[in-house]
Amino acid sequence: MIYWDLFFVFFKIGLFSFGGGLAMVSVIQQEVLAHGWIPAAEYARIITISQMTPGPIAVNTATYVGARVCGPEFVPAFLGSFIATLGVSLPSFIIVYFVARSLEKFSKSTLVQQALCGIRPAVIAFMITAVIFFLNITLWPEETGAFNPIGIPVLALLFYLHYFRKVGAISLMLISGLIGMVVY
Repeated sequence: MIYWDLFFVFFKIGLFSFGGGLAMVSVIQQEVLAHGWIPAAEYARIITISQMTPGPIAVNTATYVGARVCGPEFVPAFLGSFIATLGVSLPSFIIVYFVARSLEKFSKSTLVQQALCGIRPAVIAFMITAVIFFLNITLWPEETGAFNPIGIPVLALLFYLHYFRKVGAISLMLISGLIGMVVY
């Protein structure tokens, strides 16, 4: 049943994804594409929209995927989005509940500290995977299949503005949206 599949997949994502939303992007991508729920180009658009809307990226993505997979009628789409969102959120609630009950013991535990040190490289690997995925989608869009020469200068400009000029994320999203409307 699709609802169980959605819940299980997003529960697993929520349970085994560390490092926040950006680290989860590649894990969600792998699961969603492996199940054939959404094509890669649409997934890239989902992540873009999830970044621009309020709330955690994993929750926004789960909500959209659940609605998309179970839709287009309202009730199945609503149930799908609710179940996927519950699945991705529930592990955090469970973990935080138990960690909060014994926070001092966990924070001083060398075993926990060692585990967290071991998890950090995986988080970086997930983020790099997400960067490579979006770089690939940006430079070779599925819609055309051809190289997109505009992607590199736009990427360089936005990196320069963000890293060296400290332009905020909202301004960069607006700038890149305007560039996209003009160029494409």
